[in-house]
Amino acid sequence: MTTAFQRISPAQAADLIRRSRAGIQPLALFDTRDERSYRHGHLTGADRLTEQGFGDMVAILPKNIPVMIYCYHGNASQVYAGMFADFRFSEVYSVDGGYEALAPALPDPPALSSRSSRELADFITKYHFNPANLDSPWDFALTPLMRAALLGRDDLAEELLAHGINPHLRNSDGNNALWLACVPGNAVLVQRLIDAGINLDNRNLTGATALMYTASSGKPEMMTLLLKSGANPLIRTDDDYLAVELAATAECLQLLRHTAA
Repeated sequence: MTTAFQRISPAQAADLIRRSRAGIQPLALFDTRDERSYRHGHLTGADRLTEQGFGDMVAILPKNIPVMIYCYHGNASQVYAGMFADFRFSEVYSVDGGYEALAPALPDPPALSSRSSRELADFITKYHFNPANLDSPWDFALTPLMRAALLGRDDLAEELLAHGINPHLRNSDGNNALWLACVPGNAVLVQRLIDAGINLDNRNLTGATALMYTASSGKPEMMTLLLKSGANPLIRTDDDYLAVELAATAECLQLLRHTAA
């Protein structure tokens, strides 16, 4: 039985590539255009893939590593994606629109600049982040936004968002900045992240959401904010628990009473 590959948009591909560059998840990225086009310009980290080199690549690349392929316009990449799928690679992507559509979706990473505050610059230095890439992680795959969220620093989060950082990245546990912002319980910060479009229902590596965390840690104020913003209380963890079943206090349980099985 042939494993299917997925066709994805440039925006979806760009998000996966950013996650890979941030160290959140691995990705094997391939460019199937001719050598001249590849030399003229290609995505950072992309290896040029040819029919002659395909067999060698299949032999050395683990089949559980996600594979992404782009070409000129999104046609030849589908052929190669099908070939990887035939060799039972578990996660294969072909980028619709090819290089010309994908490259503009991956601008230079956000960086400190002359308009950055001294406070932000000191924060970046203190926690050993890369000033040339404000999406780059450090300890436990925390990005600057995640660290600011964990510290409850709305001022830093506001400035980082203004620099154009990606709020959708996840740490080594699969949590995004929203979960981390719920730890100190800064409602202004949590609302700012929600307004920035962060995924309210992001599931971490155990399938848990930020709503489940606030329920299990007895944070009714955070729960109320998440629920009012549209967080889904009917999502289950990988162990088949609802948020209501994880509620640590009577107040949290009361907020979720309508979701009980």
